[in-house]
Amino acid sequence: MVDYYAILAKAMNAPEAADAGWRRDIYARARQMLVARLQGRRSPATPAEIRTERAALDTAIARLESELSRDGFGAGARDDIAERTYVAPQRGPIAKPLQLSSTTWVAVACAAAAVIAAGYVYWIQHARKVAPSKAVASQQRAAPTPAAPAAPVVATTKDGDLPPGVDGTADADLAYVFRRQSTFYRTLQPPGTVIVDKLQHFLYLIQPNNVAVRYGIGVGEDCVDLAGLRRIAGKAEWPAWEATQDMIKRRLAKPGTLPGGPGNPLGARALELDDHASRINGTNAPKTIGTSVVFGCIRMVNDDVADLYNRVQVGTSVVVN
Repeated sequence: MVDYYAILAKAMNAPEAADAGWRRDIYARARQMLVARLQGRRSPATPAEIRTERAALDTAIARLESELSRDGFGAGARDDIAERTYVAPQRGPIAKPLQLSSTTWVAVACAAAAVIAAGYVYWIQHARKVAPSKAVASQQRAAPTPAAPAAPVVATTKDGDLPPGVDGTADADLAYVFRRQSTFYRTLQPPGTVIVDKLQHFLYLIQPNNVAVRYGIGVGEDCVDLAGLRRIAGKAEWPAWEATQDMIKRRLAKPGTLPGGPGNPLGARALELDDHASRINGTNAPKTIGTSVVFGCIRMVNDDVADLYNRVQVGTSVVVN
């Protein structure tokens, strides 16, 4: 495993490391670069490899923040660390330690080098703009002033959606009614059909003998007019996501494409419908399940959309009420 703590500690030698906003920016770049490097290889990393490396990076960040707090830098970035630290799900027997290939080591090393370089470049450029005179610096040492507030990051929408790149799956504590469960459901549709009840925020996968598997969903404005009979036209695991012009204009996302992985708004799986404008997908904001939101179409928590993905095939009928 790469020693992320040692790498990040070097970047924290910069004087600007006392600024919580500066540190938060370095950590965000580290996360983005790590995922981009691992997925940009000729042989892309698996989701398990990405989660393992993300967890190691977040552990190093949490340790570094704890030490900086003891050294008097304050805990301005620790709330951000608590929100973003990845917690790997525990299911079944514990997996064997991950053995990374030489290509993976190269990708991780490149990402780490990029983080350090970005930190020092930012420090040099910022220091040239704000370097005080010796007299002013002397006054500041005599009477230190509070650090300037960090620049605002991408905003969170009022409906509870998380910004792209922020992984909220550790908080996927759904109300019981929206958890996956078998239920009585009488319909004339044949087993295997998917029925979407937008009003009640449920998706049903019809089973034999008047039984259905029920999932909780969130409904976005892209699917307000979606109705009638559709079919699943395509399936994708950990799809990439691209910011819409509306989100960019409202400063809810940055331009560009976000590769698949934790924090991606499309989540772990996507099922594209045959109108090629609507989809059923996962989410990085599980707390929005059971509600109507501004962006997207039909969303499910990642565990549920992965379960549905494994049960249906391309061509499956989807009835939208």
